Amino acid sequence: MLKLAVAMFVLTALSTTVSNAQTAAPTANSAGGTTVKFVQPGLAEVAGPRVNEAVGAGITKITATTGKGWRSIIVQSPWGDSYFGWPKNLKPVAFTIVSSTPAGGATISAPGLNDANKSDYKAAIEAIVPFAIKKTLDNQAFAEGSR
Repeated sequence: MLKLAVAMFVLTALSTTVSNAQTAAPTANSAGGTTVKFVQPGLAEVAGPRVNEAVGAGITKITATTGKGWRSIIVQSPWGDSYFGWPKNLKPVAFTIVSSTPAGGATISAPGLNDANKSDYKAAIEAIVPFAIKKTLDNQAFAEGSR
């Protein structure tokens, strides 16, 4: 019985194909090279150039939620995902930034945005996007340095 289990394991291991290919790095867009779609009115003045910066750094998606603890903010990129929570001095607000495929576009959505909380959204985007860029560049350096 043990020989059969070992034989099955070896056959499975030999028949499995593994691909260690790296995802191609996105090309950085210039500050004016990204076309941004603002889903809600008022997002352009709240987000400013931060969406372009995120896309230029290779971030494919930032999802900020209001209630998942230390996994409230998820940053996705070709070099891996990063998870972190909200800073204590910052009011949690939900927003999503998604870069488009093919490169050159992005969409930002903030369903809860209104005139009363624009400053909360602006503060959140101003704090989260630069931190997300730093984490993405750290992931990139680690991934490309480990080849």
